[in-house]
Amino acid sequence: MTDGKLSRGIGLAGAFCGVVLALLAGNGSTPSVRAAQKEKEYPKPPEEITSIGAAGCQECHNFPKPEAQPLYKQTHSYKFVRLWENLIWENHDLHSQAYKNLDPTSNLIAQKMQANSIKIRGGTYSITKDTSCLACHANVKKPLAQLKPTNWKVKDFDIIDGVGCEMCHGHGSAYRDRHRLPVDVDEPAAGEPIKVVPWRNWPPSVKSEWGLVNLRDPATAATKCASCHVGNKDEGRFVTHEMFAVGHPPLPPLDLMAYAREQPRHWGLASEMPYLVSLAKKDPQQAFDTFHYRDGESLVARRFAESTIGTLAASIALTGQLAAGAKEKNDGLDFAAFDCYSCHHNLKYPSDRQARGYDGPPGRPQFRLAPFALARLVVDHAAGMEKGNDLKPLAAKLDQIQKKLALVFGNKTYGDPELVGKAAEEVKEWCKSAQTKLQPVRYTKEESAKLLAKIVESASREPIADPRMVPASQRAVADPELAQMYVWAAETLIQELKDGPPKAITDLREALKATVVTRLRPNADFSFEQKPTDGVSTLISVDKRLHERMEIFNSYRGETFRAAFKKLGELK
Repeated sequence: MTDGKLSRGIGLAGAFCGVVLALLAGNGSTPSVRAAQKEKEYPKPPEEITSIGAAGCQECHNFPKPEAQPLYKQTHSYKFVRLWENLIWENHDLHSQAYKNLDPTSNLIAQKMQANSIKIRGGTYSITKDTSCLACHANVKKPLAQLKPTNWKVKDFDIIDGVGCEMCHGHGSAYRDRHRLPVDVDEPAAGEPIKVVPWRNWPPSVKSEWGLVNLRDPATAATKCASCHVGNKDEGRFVTHEMFAVGHPPLPPLDLMAYAREQPRHWGLASEMPYLVSLAKKDPQQAFDTFHYRDGESLVARRFAESTIGTLAASIALTGQLAAGAKEKNDGLDFAAFDCYSCHHNLKYPSDRQARGYDGPPGRPQFRLAPFALARLVVDHAAGMEKGNDLKPLAAKLDQIQKKLALVFGNKTYGDPELVGKAAEEVKEWCKSAQTKLQPVRYTKEESAKLLAKIVESASREPIADPRMVPASQRAVADPELAQMYVWAAETLIQELKDGPPKAITDLREALKATVVTRLRPNADFSFEQKPTDGVSTLISVDKRLHERMEIFNSYRGETFRAAFKKLGELK
């Protein structure tokens, strides 16, 4: 794209409350413009923000050929976002089916959960009227700042969309018009847009005030996904051990990039959007500050690294919440705070669980280890990158904190709430520091390859006679959750590098298909990228998917896992 010019306000100064500088769709801002953006006052959002429903989003995000639409011919908005996102969400995304999965008349798992819950809660109990279920299976009409979970009623939820756009992107009543309102361009260059959208280059912090969640930031995206897929008691979303006991499916470990692939991904990565590619070349700082994207850097590797830290942060935040609740009630932590694999496993000899070792008292349930292992690996790799020196102390520090957490989890039979809470705070601070210090490093193709090599090396590690002699991060992979996350991480980086052909992923999946859950959706392609013209996905029932997943999960064999990764490491 050619250089653009600043747009004029054309009499909208009142409407924009002083926002008179807008950027051409193909142009980045200069340093002076960035300074002006920081100094000027942005319009304030309305006091009340509510949901508009997927139908409101579909007005703009439902075009298989947006470049043919008259408005988009003028704004070139299809170079910024795809504008056919809804076609993928509605026809392929399991989130659109979330409320249907609560229906006991059509879903076997929901039927079992309701039958078991009625025995405890009485004959009038309905799973579709339980706000603790609706929290993750429907749309709450107002953001948490305006409607606290403790005040939720059934009427506060919309069920028609399942988990719709706004449960991830934020309630849209305030930004709906603001984020699409164009203004004219003074003397547009040939081939350039004749209208621009000033909102586009507002700082993420201002956009968030209007309700839009900054999902371009991997840490923010991981936190948002984790609110349901891990849990967040402060947001009213937490699958208790009681819910698991009556039949709720186990929650797989969270990996932002793997979940996006199998969602399937309905959005364009920054590297796929011409507007952002152009901006990153012309104004690198603006592109990173606003859209978390750098020219010449692997966006996928960065999103993997930062979201891995974000997932650990979200997991430990839940641990802290549960510890606080247990301390208040003078009780132990809810069993859901512990590693399910600590208790629910097949007894066998030799034992992978014994091979992974114990930092706390053997025989007492531990916290979930998987989020720690990859976070430690990401930081260990980044510490060796250019501008990564500040990360070097963090790798060893996480080993120390993890061991402390293991000890206080086992200090009492069901965890020592006060000490668990203190250790959780240390991990939260570690995550904040790691996120900040990851910003300067650059995930070049070479560094992404090194990160993949570290993953393969770590996954191939053989068990040692006494695991206590080394930190948990240096032990063999010995539980199915962590094995699953290593497979997903390898797939992410192999696809991004394109040096390892897709056949490497296919071979890895084939070698592990009977012992590691490599897919959330059975038989999904490794990239699982859909086009707006594709038909509706054939959905396998939750009951069948869960049965297949748990059969594989309970068949984990460490030796098979290690052999597959050793073979992967031999590929050049």
